[in-house]
Amino acid sequence: MNKRLALLVCLATASPLSAQTGGFGINCTIRPLQVVEIAAPTAGIVSEVFVRPGSNVTEGDLIATFDADLIRAQLAAAEARAELTAGRDAAQANRDALITRVERLRQGVVRRVVSQSDLEAARLELATAEGALAREIDLMVLADLEVQQARVALTKTEVRSPVSGQVGEDLIDVGESPQGRHVAIVYVNNPLRVEAFVPTPLLVEFLDREDFEIVVNNRAGQPVPVTLDYVAQVADLSSNTQSVYFTLDSDDILPGYQCLFPTEGN
Repeated sequence: MNKRLALLVCLATASPLSAQTGGFGINCTIRPLQVVEIAAPTAGIVSEVFVRPGSNVTEGDLIATFDADLIRAQLAAAEARAELTAGRDAAQANRDALITRVERLRQGVVRRVVSQSDLEAARLELATAEGALAREIDLMVLADLEVQQARVALTKTEVRSPVSGQVGEDLIDVGESPQGRHVAIVYVNNPLRVEAFVPTPLLVEFLDREDFEIVVNNRAGQPVPVTLDYVAQVADLSSNTQSVYFTLDSDDILPGYQCLFPTEGN
C-alpha cells in the first residue's frame, strides 16, 4: 500500500486530532496562487521576446511581439483611404447644385414658365445625386472602421502579461509560431497558495482553530502564519481527506517548499 495512503487511513481511524496525525500535524503543499498560460492573441511568427525564464513581470509588461509588417502596411492604406474626401466633396457639390436647380424650376412652374416634367426630371436627378453622396459617406465610414480594425490587429501583435508574477521555463522563442500553444507561463507567487490535506473526520476540529500556522522545511521554531481562503466542497474519497486552501504572504518562501500544519500544542 502507498505510504501516504496508509498514513491517511491511520489518520482517519484514530482520534483525537493529535492521535490521528501521529502527533506531528497535517501535510500541506505550497504552490503559486495562479498559473497563467498566456495565449497568443494572433497567428504569426514571433519577432521579439522581452523576458527570459525567471523574469519578474508586472501586469501590462510586454512579453513578446509578433511580426507586424503586413498589418502596419494595411493600417497605412486604411488611413490613406479614410483621408480621401474628394469623392464625397464632389458628390456633395453636385447635390447642392441640383437642390438649387430644383428650387429654381419649382419657382418657374409656379410662374408657368417651366413645365412640370422638367421639374420632375430635376427632382429625379437630385435623388440620384443624394444617393451618390450617401454612398461616398458610407465608404468613408467603412474606411474609418478599417482603420480601427487595423489598429486593433496591430495591438494584437503585442503579448502583454495579464498578471504580476514570474515567467516560467516554457517560453516561446524568436522565430517560432505558437500554433495552439501558449506564448509564456506566468506564476503568481504573491500571495502563495497553501493546500492542506485534512482527514475528513477531523475537518471541523481543524477549522475550529483560532489561527493557522505552518512549519516550512521542518523549521519548527519559526512557524509562519497563513490565512484561510476556502474549503473544497468535495472530499477525496480515495484518501478520505478534504482540501483546505490558505494564502501565504512571504518573500522568503517559494513554491515547492515542504510544509506542515502542526497539531495544536506542538
